[in-house]
Amino acid sequence: MSVIKEPKPLHRVFELERLILFCDMVFAVAVALLVIEIKLPVLPVKMPVDRDYWELMRPTAYELLAFAVSFIFIGNFWVRHLQLCRLLQNYNEGLIHRHLFFLFFIVLFPFSTSALLHTSSHFMLPFFIYLCNLTGCLAALFWISYFIFQKNPDLTMEGHHTEKTLLYQRLKYGFLTMATGFTVIAMTYFLYPDNTAYQRISYIAIPALALFNHFRLKIKKRNTLRLVHKTGPHS
Repeated sequence: MSVIKEPKPLHRVFELERLILFCDMVFAVAVALLVIEIKLPVLPVKMPVDRDYWELMRPTAYELLAFAVSFIFIGNFWVRHLQLCRLLQNYNEGLIHRHLFFLFFIVLFPFSTSALLHTSSHFMLPFFIYLCNLTGCLAALFWISYFIFQKNPDLTMEGHHTEKTLLYQRLKYGFLTMATGFTVIAMTYFLYPDNTAYQRISYIAIPALALFNHFRLKIKKRNTLRLVHKTGPHS
């Protein structure tokens, strides 16, 4: 008994473009909301000569710094997402749901960034909210890459095996770095709530892991490219 299968649709360009354009719009809105909250302090009509201008401008300076940090993170997530989308040729409902999960954390950035400004030595919750936001973005990006490269490779273009492998590894290590670092920091605060020395040392976990995984990725990339040169290009 033969089963007649419906012909697989060709490249659904319009629908896929809508998905990507919607993501770009969310990125743009998130960046706009980041900067819209930054305002100059109210200056008095007559400024005393001995007035400490730094004390007056400090809140705005911190807001600009938080904006710059979040802008760098959002920009990096956009670049990684663009690299993923370059390899897509189709989509399904699973991909849409995972994109919505990713975009949830992107639109959360204005909130977590504004919360970050209220962090103090006695109130670390905003800092942990920001770390959760970063971890969520990296987890969602890795989830998307796992879904399209491992579970549904037919959603991607044929070939480009080396590029897919390296991008998947980069997103996996990025997520593992942030998740492990965040866990180390959270556990340190939980186990040593009054030990500020241990708490400050725990901050090194994320950059140390990032540096370690950076070199691991370089080694993997070199080995992968060496293997490609030996066996011949297949992408």
